[in-house]
Amino acid sequence: MGLDSAGNLRIIPCACLVEPRIMRAPLAVLAIACVVGIHAGVYTDRFLEQYNKIHNSANGYFSSQGIPYHSVETLMVEAPDHGHQTTSEAFSYHVWLEAMHGAITGDFSSFSNAWNILEQYAIPALQSANGAYDPSKPATYQAELDSPSEYPSLIDSSVPVGQDPIANELKSAYGSDVMYSMHWIFDIDNVYGFSNTQGQCEDGYGGPSLFNTYQRGPEESVWRTIPQPTCDQFRYGGQNGFLDLFTKDNSYAHQYKYTAAPDADARAVQAAFWAAKWATEKGQYGVVADAVSKASKMGDYLRYSMYDKYFKKIGNCVGAWSCQGASGKDSAHYLINWYFAWGASYNAQYSWAWRIGDGAAHFGYQNPLAAYALSNDANLKPKGATAAQDWQTSLERQLELYEFLQTPEGA
Repeated sequence: MGLDSAGNLRIIPCACLVEPRIMRAPLAVLAIACVVGIHAGVYTDRFLEQYNKIHNSANGYFSSQGIPYHSVETLMVEAPDHGHQTTSEAFSYHVWLEAMHGAITGDFSSFSNAWNILEQYAIPALQSANGAYDPSKPATYQAELDSPSEYPSLIDSSVPVGQDPIANELKSAYGSDVMYSMHWIFDIDNVYGFSNTQGQCEDGYGGPSLFNTYQRGPEESVWRTIPQPTCDQFRYGGQNGFLDLFTKDNSYAHQYKYTAAPDADARAVQAAFWAAKWATEKGQYGVVADAVSKASKMGDYLRYSMYDKYFKKIGNCVGAWSCQGASGKDSAHYLINWYFAWGASYNAQYSWAWRIGDGAAHFGYQNPLAAYALSNDANLKPKGATAAQDWQTSLERQLELYEFLQTPEGA
């Protein structure tokens, strides 16, 4: 999107079909687009009308902290089960909204403020034991079962897992073990009462409270989930907090765990790409530079979405024991998957930590524009030594998926 020389706003959606060979060009993401011209005055008036409604505090779209609610209404039958929860999805659309506002008004301060809110509330602050993570042993295998009634699922250390090829690269690039990724869901009004606020473990006051829901296989739906705090020191739930509802183990320890929705992180990167472009056009890049740099960092960690859940070698095997652990990047499918997750012990005598990817990916989570930006745009290329090349490979793989889904076999 941008203003052309005639003052018309140009909108570029990414849903148009193009010839496959064009999709493989180095600038393929730009070839996906169809350009639709809309009279700038009409579009601007309508956008600002809606923008002002959204930002009118009387209408209830945001919490008192400036966090976007998932919905104004509290009754919700979607991924969240209450409208005054929020998601990383909402955070990502908020930064995109403010980028568009900057493009129209020339004031990009609200974009930078939206990213600051995202960082303050969506990037988990409690990651104190991440330093115990061993990339050669990223996580212990636990089977995903078909039905919630089959849980808890056994932790099984006999199943081979692979090596995490990017953890050391990320630590070298940023000098930290902290994952710069959004957790996916938050109880803004603390309706569930866990009071699991940033930096705390079930002992904060009020909200926003970090929690989780889906954890028992593909048949779990919004009303079948078990809401639980992201940090569990057994203050709520049963003798072992909520852990033994999901995991069968010999013993249980206090711990924190977070799950990312990679489409939201990718969308935040996409919003930063547009913010950088539009701000540059208006001589305002300095206003967005810090947020764009952080979006680049988020894109670096977003590479965990490219990997098999237990870093097993991709292709030509079926079964937990027959599929061997991979080394290097043999565990990368390079698509944006359904989720990735990480966690660690909390206040334990002996610290431990884990990270996982996911082997499931679908077309709706792919974001070729984010992949293009992270592999080709100077403002967004991440610091990780192999990040830009990984995202270039991901761009090509995502477009291959789109192409495949338009064939008789893929459809």
